[in-house]
Amino acid sequence: MILRLRLRCRGAVQGVGFRPTVHRLATEAGLSGKVWNDPGGASIEIEGEEPAVRTFASNLSLSMPPLARLDQLEIEEIPPTGDTIFEVVISQKGRPTSASVPPDAAICSACRRELEDQSDRRFGHPFITCTDCGPRYSLVHSLPYDRPRTSMGCFPLCPQCLSEYTDPADRRFHAEPVCCPECGPRAWLADSEGTDLAQGAEAIDQAAKALNDGLIIAIKGLGGFQLACRADLADAVDRLRKSKRRPSKPFAVMVADPATAHRLVRLADADETLLKSPRCPILLAPRQPSDGVSDNVAPGMEDLGVVLPTTPLHLLLFKHLGDHPLVMTSGNASDEPICKGNREALDRLGAIADLFLIHDRDIVRRVDDSVARSSATPIVATGFSPAIAVPSDPFLVRRARGWVPEPLHLPETTPAPLLAVGAHLQVTAAIARDNQAVLTPHIGDLDTDEARTFLREAIEHLEDLMEVRPEILVADAHPDYPSRWLAEELTQRRGGRLIEVQHHLAHAASVLAEHGRFPGIGESALVMAMDGTGWGPAHSAWGGEWLIVNGDLSWQRAGQLEPMTLVGGEAAVREPWRIAVAAVASSGAAAVLNTTPLAREFAHERIETMAKLATGHSWPLATGAGRLFEACGALLGLATVNTFEGEAAILLEAHAVNIQAPEPWKEVQLQPGSTILPSVALLTAAARRTAAGEPTESVAAGFHSTFCRLAGSITTQIIESHGTPTTLAATGGCLVNRRLRRGLSTEIAQPVLLPTRLPPGDGGLAYGQVVLASTCLARRVDPTILLAPDPSKA
Repeated sequence: MILRLRLRCRGAVQGVGFRPTVHRLATEAGLSGKVWNDPGGASIEIEGEEPAVRTFASNLSLSMPPLARLDQLEIEEIPPTGDTIFEVVISQKGRPTSASVPPDAAICSACRRELEDQSDRRFGHPFITCTDCGPRYSLVHSLPYDRPRTSMGCFPLCPQCLSEYTDPADRRFHAEPVCCPECGPRAWLADSEGTDLAQGAEAIDQAAKALNDGLIIAIKGLGGFQLACRADLADAVDRLRKSKRRPSKPFAVMVADPATAHRLVRLADADETLLKSPRCPILLAPRQPSDGVSDNVAPGMEDLGVVLPTTPLHLLLFKHLGDHPLVMTSGNASDEPICKGNREALDRLGAIADLFLIHDRDIVRRVDDSVARSSATPIVATGFSPAIAVPSDPFLVRRARGWVPEPLHLPETTPAPLLAVGAHLQVTAAIARDNQAVLTPHIGDLDTDEARTFLREAIEHLEDLMEVRPEILVADAHPDYPSRWLAEELTQRRGGRLIEVQHHLAHAASVLAEHGRFPGIGESALVMAMDGTGWGPAHSAWGGEWLIVNGDLSWQRAGQLEPMTLVGGEAAVREPWRIAVAAVASSGAAAVLNTTPLAREFAHERIETMAKLATGHSWPLATGAGRLFEACGALLGLATVNTFEGEAAILLEAHAVNIQAPEPWKEVQLQPGSTILPSVALLTAAARRTAAGEPTESVAAGFHSTFCRLAGSITTQIIESHGTPTTLAATGGCLVNRRLRRGLSTEIAQPVLLPTRLPPGDGGLAYGQVVLASTCLARRVDPTILLAPDPSKA
């Protein structure tokens, strides 16, 4: 019996070799029909003997090419047409149902072999690519994803490339960026004035020589420019820090191969797999004792960020550099977006870079490098029965190249498109349509006009790509965030509606939905939100909360950190020593401060003045866990002033690393029946211990251990009071802390969901915002419920 089926394929099926794979599978099975791209993904019509056709349909998801992803497959039986061949036909135009273009991918092994093969016609070609690798999202103008709709549309294919491009059996069939030295983009080296110095291979040779001589090079990468220098040349690294206005925030390092990465950092198997994958993020991993890079690359840090070459251009540079690592950091000054255009780079980076290695393939969309962190050695906690395995896979810290614009699933189909704009730090935006959300690449902090302009640009690009202009905007409840101002402006301009969402509730929704565990009707989740500072009800500052989230969207605050005084308001966030002094002074132990490391940083008179200010004025209070960990870092003299977000807390974790199993401090206990974590007592205990001469490393480790024990006890009390939740999770910016992730997982008697595919911090917030707003609309709940806890359940 002859059968014909129509298969509608949704997911990452455009620009990833899906159509040639379908052509090969159908031809090998002796089936006829056709495959084409459509606005929703791809469609297949397949005809032949019924058993063969049904086998083809059932095996399709098992035969996908490396970059493809099949999220949904709809199968419909249609009348046979008597086709005798299987062909690839012209794409259909129309409104895309999702951003189905795949993320940019690092160079694949097949292209790398050709790049290094002197007999291959693409030997040494810095733009070699195929359907398994290369730029995708960063060069597409619109969907469907075809060459004329990308920045490669202005490079006509030569006869040989055209033959490959049109041959369904070829690896480069409809690989939209395909080119060769005859028909592709060109690379050249320029000075900071834009004067051409060398072309092609000679440009790469001279750039490598300049790096070896200690110069700084701006390199045009996949999604924007990067600034590079030799990581083992201290003078070059110091000069890059000064010119980039980045005094201490760690730099990432690019290495030639995995063997070099192993010499610099300790990699688990899962870490190496991710590092070598097409996503190829920067991976933060524990440093080896002697890593061979300048001390100023990542000063005081436990981890070093390593990344493998992502483009052919990077690989060609390393042919001249050997195994010397390169600092490879975003092509921008601090707090500005990454440069994408040649003229823009010369204007903005001319005072930083000595030379520019550039090319004429336009970058349409800025996409910075993604960052993941190793979870290090997996451990098993046996304090409860059954034993709880601690998560051991690497987790995302920044979501951009390699992941964007992969869609994320929504718990409910949204009745109308939504646009969420995040918060203020580590911003991303998100568009929700149907049952999916798509996030922009990492934007960064909105402290500058340039960053705010980039947010607008990223939103417009994503709206253009998805061909949608949402009239329902979702924003953080904080009235003074620039993202909130933008949402208000767009709401007014579009005649739409603004939905406000409490900051930490959005964090909770993000981690729950990431794991497909957002509560349904009749279900509940308990989420520990361990974050910095977010706008709470009644103008309070939250940041360390236990939230119960119910399927009817009601929610309550069941536990919290003890509020701490922010002496000087926002100044205390930048200078966490103020919080430390205020906390210890409020406990009556101000005299202890003069024998802590703080006394080496500040005169006794200044510490005493700060202590008096803390008790003699009415200052804002904050429950933020990030503020608590930063205050302890300041108390131990690790960083009294944050030169970048979370610096003192990061250094606190780094100093705890060598103490494997510290005992929690017995002098810090919960009050009977209390669900408030005693932040002041915890800081005071740290002050007394360091004043008594306990080593910094021991105090740092004990602080972590005690915090996790207290948090575990609070969680247990909440469960005993409110019942066992359907799901238990932890999230917030503090969950970047590897020791905290382990500690919370071991101290709690049931599995704890942690952010993995989305950043724990505000980089995942926009997803949580659209999850909550879409679920409210779908379940017909008034969205004002997202602003404050249910008072009836307090």
